[in-house]
Amino acid sequence: MVDLAKSEREAGATAVAGLHLTLADGLFLLVGAAAALLRLANLGRLPLSPAEAEAALGVWRFWQAGEQAIVVPSPAYFSLTAVLSQVLGFSDGVMRLVPALAGVALALLPWLLRRRLGEVGALAAAWLLAISPLATAVSRTASGDSLALFALFLLLVAWLRYQDEGGGWLHLAGGALALGVSSAPLFYGGLLALLPLLLSQRARWPQKGEWRETAVVTLVLFVALSTLLLGHLPGAGSAAALLGQWLQLFGFSGGLAALFNPILALGRYEVLPLLLGVPALLWAVWREDAPATQAALWLGGLALLLLLQWGNLTLVPLLLLPGSLLIGRLAAAVLVALDDGLTWLFSLALALLGGLMLVNVARFVRVVAYNLENNLENIWLALFAFAVTAVTIYFFWAWAQTPTYQAILLTALLLLSFYQWGTAWWLGHAAANDVRERWVQTPATDDDLPMLIRLVRQISAQVTGSEKEIDLVGGVDTAVLRWYLREFTNASFGQSVPPGTQASLILTTQEAASQANGPAFGSNYFGGDFGLLRTGIAPDSLLTPTPVLDALRWWLFHESRAVVQEQRVVLWIRADLVERE
Repeated sequence: MVDLAKSEREAGATAVAGLHLTLADGLFLLVGAAAALLRLANLGRLPLSPAEAEAALGVWRFWQAGEQAIVVPSPAYFSLTAVLSQVLGFSDGVMRLVPALAGVALALLPWLLRRRLGEVGALAAAWLLAISPLATAVSRTASGDSLALFALFLLLVAWLRYQDEGGGWLHLAGGALALGVSSAPLFYGGLLALLPLLLSQRARWPQKGEWRETAVVTLVLFVALSTLLLGHLPGAGSAAALLGQWLQLFGFSGGLAALFNPILALGRYEVLPLLLGVPALLWAVWREDAPATQAALWLGGLALLLLLQWGNLTLVPLLLLPGSLLIGRLAAAVLVALDDGLTWLFSLALALLGGLMLVNVARFVRVVAYNLENNLENIWLALFAFAVTAVTIYFFWAWAQTPTYQAILLTALLLLSFYQWGTAWWLGHAAANDVRERWVQTPATDDDLPMLIRLVRQISAQVTGSEKEIDLVGGVDTAVLRWYLREFTNASFGQSVPPGTQASLILTTQEAASQANGPAFGSNYFGGDFGLLRTGIAPDSLLTPTPVLDALRWWLFHESRAVVQEQRVVLWIRADLVERE
């Protein structure tokens, strides 16, 4: 018995030792947790945008008897969400769950390249993707773009691992290709820029049998993803149409504003990759590091594509993929032998000085609009901290060069990550429908809409005893209203309200309600207005004497003088319903 217990303890110790858990593994788990928190928390908090509502309606209508008009913007998104909805229901959060999970998986993929990037490089690349504001925003949007980003990066990872190891990685690459071509037009742009990198990796070229097996796997997965396991055959045509949609993006319209829009978006949201990506690019050229050079070529191909598609803003998240690999290789080269105490001492000093600059600049931006003369002291303190920082770096470099380089990179990662995290949380959780954000496309759904839907449900419950059986006539027809009123079986929609209507509830646009004669209803009604869509920003509100400070105040404190233009609707309630109550 004693020997048996001893052997069991030794076997357990061997099993634990076989896990090979390291500090890098623990840090990688934290990166994954950060990515999941940004993408999965409060996933249904904000209402769906018009484009999201269109995609969600396609999923819901597929499962309804007698529904024919099914729009499928992304076949892969449609198929995966349609299956998931049968388990979790049709809430806003469920409609965004598949892209969110793809976004979390995207942040984890660099770990599979740690043999090429190094553990530090893989961690740095994963961290950049995890806290990226644009990657977070795409992941929290009900569309196929997040699936396209994941499929593209998975294709690269699987192909590189096949070059190193062979085996089933080629089949995984075929699966990634099937997912990509059935997800979004975005995939084709990334694939075009990635092809030179893929073709340059020919250490192991597949045999005919491997090509044949991979083709079968790719075809089967493509059919399954695009047609919902043959349950929706028109999805194959929708998948084929994605290529045509991508080709239509080529052109040179929009002027210089459209061309500079992606650059301005990078400067607004991706400060960390932008500031560290430039030195990483120079380092890749100087050192001729193979993985970094390949990532730089991929980045150059995407930059060229931005010109050919004249500033296509949806391509900007693609830049994060090679950018993260570039910065990861730079981090792996610089952050070696971090057990040197000088590195941590230098990092602490630079972090304190950097924090001093950040606080004073933020304080100046916060109060300068109210009192300019008495707040220049913050600018002077920031300039003083900058001068002290420059002198400190010079003396550190003269003392020990390697710890100085490491301290500069660590401090930049720390301070810029603080900004990236806050911006990612704001964009993904609070501002996804705020047209004052450069990334948000118009029209966007107004935050008043959930209040409108709750009011309709309350009135329905009081009048009919059910939250979804009241009769409602809509004189405004949008995908957003159809999505949020989808369960109201007695609701009808059109571009106007028929004269003499006596429905319990009527929805009209505010413009129709404010006409000279007012709406012609068949009974007495009273109503209240609600925001439906945000359609843009009033141009006059952008003409301010301090545009730079206004932009910084919006970035740091989310305060803006811009006036949002709205499309508002009026909910009319038949007067006798209230009198009866």
